[in-house]
Amino acid sequence: MIGRRPTIELQAAESPTVKERIATAKQAEREGRWSDACVVYERLVRDPEANAHTRLAALRWLGRAYLEQGNRSAAFDVLEAAVAAADVTGSPASVAQALNVVGIVYQMGGDLDQAATIYAAARAKAEIASDGSLIAMIDQNVGTVAMIRGDLRGALEAFRLSQLGYQALGMRNHEAQVLNNIGLAYMELGEFAAAEDAYAEAARAFAEEGDRARQLDLAANQVQLYIASKRYDEALVQSEQLLDVSTDDVPPWRGDVFRHIGVIARERAQFDKAAEYLGKAEQHAIETGDLLLKADVAEQQAELYWGQKRHREMLQSLNEAHALYSQLKANHRLAHVEKRNGALESRFVEIAAQWGNSIESKDRYTQGHCERVAFFACVLADSAGFNARSLFWFRIGALLHDIGKIIVPTEVLNKPGKLTPEEWEVMKRHPEAGLELVSDIDFPGDIRAIIRNHHERWDGTGYPDGLVGEKIPFAARILCVADVYDALTTTRSYRPGLTHLRAAEIMRSSPGQFDPELLDMFLAWAETADIPGRSTPQRLAIFAGGVLS
Repeated sequence: MIGRRPTIELQAAESPTVKERIATAKQAEREGRWSDACVVYERLVRDPEANAHTRLAALRWLGRAYLEQGNRSAAFDVLEAAVAAADVTGSPASVAQALNVVGIVYQMGGDLDQAATIYAAARAKAEIASDGSLIAMIDQNVGTVAMIRGDLRGALEAFRLSQLGYQALGMRNHEAQVLNNIGLAYMELGEFAAAEDAYAEAARAFAEEGDRARQLDLAANQVQLYIASKRYDEALVQSEQLLDVSTDDVPPWRGDVFRHIGVIARERAQFDKAAEYLGKAEQHAIETGDLLLKADVAEQQAELYWGQKRHREMLQSLNEAHALYSQLKANHRLAHVEKRNGALESRFVEIAAQWGNSIESKDRYTQGHCERVAFFACVLADSAGFNARSLFWFRIGALLHDIGKIIVPTEVLNKPGKLTPEEWEVMKRHPEAGLELVSDIDFPGDIRAIIRNHHERWDGTGYPDGLVGEKIPFAARILCVADVYDALTTTRSYRPGLTHLRAAEIMRSSPGQFDPELLDMFLAWAETADIPGRSTPQRLAIFAGGVLS
């Protein structure tokens, strides 16, 4: 979706041999044979027969060819040399052309802020040089940045400017590349008919120009359109045709096609096939260093596990996707990641609550316990100064704090009387068992400490580690207060739920159990809080919604 093909800069004074080499390299580009193009450009850079302008152009072309092969490091090195050489010549057009490709390197690496800055500098130089084709190309790249950031209308505006520029110059192939981007923007907006029209016009132009590489790029985008409009048969046929295409280099869309096939299979409940192709897409993302594709694949894998009710694997994949999206977001790279992170976080909460509830279903006296504890704990954590991001992960840990009870027999969980020493030993194993269940999920924050240490006591007589005072993780101390308060105020088989006043009295009379400052803070809130209806979904939404902004 990036306008990366610069105008061929054949110098009139060049020898027929040099012109032939340039034509050979450009033909290799059109056919997607980027390694062959690199060989020619490397020769041109050192060719004493070529003039200085051609050698400089060959540096830019070489950088772009490296980029197409996924070798960003080599591309950047070559393009830095091209910018420096162009600056020495004093040619605004040459500097603009080199800067434009440098911007593409940053863009493909996900650093959109830096890419936008460089594009602005390149456009200013292109305007000084009155280079209409270069201005149109930079406008196209600016539109791509806007699109990745989620500003689809801004992207369309930039793409239309680019299209008009290419139309005025009669550059049909370049106009088709912009139409490809316009189709993508309309698809993201859900305007499928407009997207299909743009793709159809672009396809005609690429066919006229014999640009096989761009035809394949376009075909990969069309697959995405078919999936978005639930035309799975067409999407699958076109995906399989793309994978049958023989090219010397690995095409950049190959990983996306694997992902598309995986998504189609998942939607058709063909779970083994979905796992196979999403795995291939993940491997492609790893090999090419494509973080965005890797995040997309992890998110799709999470949806696959959701459909199969494989909770632990889903949490693992969600966590990976969330971490990758957050990495991009933290560097101000993808504004639309905010929306996707919000959706992921909502799903995180949903699956954590569902998993916790599945354990509670064994215990008829603790229905809703995890969500109530999560609410009470988040109130206390908020009062203790947790920020929104910390609160989100804290709530996940609170929802999962009793997940280890899956190992406790139902008859022990539901026993109305006192547990035997043997039964108590089984019960005391649940924090460690819970930690084992999430051991392969790389959770941030204090989730592991919450699961393992929420039964520790301030005086060191708790379990499983017998930690004392401030050696108990702060999050686990918060959870302990909330957990005991809910246990006291909830009806059990052997007693009705206690009032707040009675629960507070009991908790204050057990100074060896709680962090005294946290206990005072929580009971002061609970004394004036409207808790008769407990933690309703609306109450819980305070914390679910508050962390998504």
